[in-house]
Amino acid sequence: MAAKRRVLFMALLCFAVFFLHIHSVFAEEKKPIKLNWVSFVAKSNYLYQLVQSRFIDKVNERAKGELVITFRGGPETFPPFDIPKAVHSGAADIGYTFCGAIEPIVKGVQADILTELTLEEERKPGGAHDFLQEMYNNGGLYYMGRTILLKKGFFYTALRNKKVQKPEDLKGLSIGGTTAAQAPALAWGCAYTPINLDDAYSALERGVVDGLQAQPASGYRYYSMYEVVKYVIDHPIYNNSSRVFMNLKSFNSLPKHLQDLLANTFIEAEKEMSVKADEKEEGDLRWMVEKKHLQLIQFSPEDAKKYVTAAHNGLWELQQKRFPEITPKLRKLLTK
Repeated sequence: MAAKRRVLFMALLCFAVFFLHIHSVFAEEKKPIKLNWVSFVAKSNYLYQLVQSRFIDKVNERAKGELVITFRGGPETFPPFDIPKAVHSGAADIGYTFCGAIEPIVKGVQADILTELTLEEERKPGGAHDFLQEMYNNGGLYYMGRTILLKKGFFYTALRNKKVQKPEDLKGLSIGGTTAAQAPALAWGCAYTPINLDDAYSALERGVVDGLQAQPASGYRYYSMYEVVKYVIDHPIYNNSSRVFMNLKSFNSLPKHLQDLLANTFIEAEKEMSVKADEKEEGDLRWMVEKKHLQLIQFSPEDAKKYVTAAHNGLWELQQKRFPEITPKLRKLLTK
């Protein structure tokens, strides 16, 4: 009888050990995959809020605990130009910053702000998005997408106190801005001064530069630039330059269904973010005009075309000199 009890006890013990092992295996399998993301703009900026609400939050909701993306930090943690390096090295999983900062890793990518295509046209098989994906992959990154594509352009030129009547009147002025401001400034016959956005207000206030480029209407409002400029040329150039991308190894390590979840959610988010951004940019420009008495400069149709075309051709020419192997194909794919 005692022998039977011992056998029964040993059987129960083995079953318990087996059960605990199986339970621990399943418990491990249920642990969520954790990713983090970093942004070149602060949480208070609407661009951050769009990415968080339209992309990150939806991925977290739809993944149902299998994948969790958390915010690691903004520009106070990762300066904009350090974000691509951080994602490339694996220090961060997902990055959000502008093309000028990405270009040291993804050569020639800044030219994609010159697109003439819709989001749907860019994503056609074998089209611009696929080629951009190849460019990002070569840099060790996975390209999610544009975030926003505006209907009428993104970057405005603001002037301290000179009301120009035509594009030629810009000649000789000093225009400051980020990397995207260089080509248009030189194309208009201006001097270009690189300026960090945090220093732009002071530079305009002290007269270090005559104007600023490579900022959207929302940027001028966010940084209170309307206090130090009187005029904005109401013919925006280029398109939004901020992009979302991921460490390629991290993306490839995900199960296929989670890769698809990320990619498909971003495609959906791009459209929603673009609509919201159009509303925001138009609203901020109108607010500065109505509430802060900012004056809009509008050229004749002929001069407006000349002004915008010079800026676009100037950037294509600059990109061709810097990246002769990439630029011709990118130009062909992005031009109608």
